[in-house]
Amino acid sequence: MKVAVAGKGGSGKTTISATLSRLLARRGHPVIAVDGDPNPNLGVALGMSREQRESLVRVPKDIMEIKEEGDTRRLVMARPIEEVTSEYAVEGPDGVSLMVMTGVDHAGAG
Repeated sequence: MKVAVAGKGGSGKTTISATLSRLLARRGHPVIAVDGDPNPNLGVALGMSREQRESLVRVPKDIMEIKEEGDTRRLVMARPIEEVTSEYAVEGPDGVSLMVMTGVDHAGAG
């Protein structure tokens, strides 16, 4: 099962994602939480320690590739998910594994 939480800023997406992730993990489901926010705070909401959060390495963009099939283009993983999670996921409370997909490296013009 894949679940995505979306909404406007300040609507509680991170809190809902963390709560849902921990509840599912407590019930025995394997959970990989993916933080795609430019200001990633899902680790905090999951209850991860500072050391755990600092050990997270962002998953590089080249982990995804575009596949073209006729007139259709879709984004797919370039490597198996097991390989990606073993390299980039950090396990937090309740057995929830967290991966961070993006973040702000520096301020830009805009």
